[in-house]
Amino acid sequence: MIPIFVVMGWGFVTFLGGLALGVFVGRAFRFRGNIGEALIANAISDGFQRPHVLLNNVTLENRLGTTQIDHILVADTGIFVIETKHYSGWIFGHPDDPQWTQVIYTRKSRFQNPIRQNYGHVKALQAFLSQSANSFIPLVVFTGDATFKSVLGPTVLKLTELTAQLSAPRPILFDQRTLAYLVGCIEMNRMRRSLETDEYHLNAVRRRVRSFKP
Repeated sequence: MIPIFVVMGWGFVTFLGGLALGVFVGRAFRFRGNIGEALIANAISDGFQRPHVLLNNVTLENRLGTTQIDHILVADTGIFVIETKHYSGWIFGHPDDPQWTQVIYTRKSRFQNPIRQNYGHVKALQAFLSQSANSFIPLVVFTGDATFKSVLGPTVLKLTELTAQLSAPRPILFDQRTLAYLVGCIEMNRMRRSLETDEYHLNAVRRRVRSFKP
């Protein structure tokens, strides 16, 4: 017979091993999910020269629960609302389609139209930022090696096109004082970043997905 304390010791070691594996896997998936966002932040830091403040991973409350925005770039020429997609394969879709399709070899995956997704982000910002609609510039940026097989629309870009799009000639809308005010408003309204916030947002998304009817 194996002594009870040995069995308990084995169980404790197994628990620690499982816990460590869970943490490692969780971090690995989170790292993969953040690759695209890091690439966007680096591209803006290295290539965008106009006065600006970049806010990353902003969760806001809205009428459906919450919405999570990958990047809000508050610049003197506008408020850029950026949705990041770190995808590979072929991408098919149309600006008005509810969903787009990713094809990798023979495997097809459907995902929410990111233009529509980003529209919700813009509306959430407009709810508390008293700025004209023309001040908000939504962009969807694919940071992986995806190939566009459809005309996805002028607001959908590859990472290599981002800096040129941000730096395109536009009228100056905000002075430095207004920039600081806008950033302050966003910071005051964003939910505190935490695992609880992320889980709350994911649960809100799951509820929306369950109620979605194409």
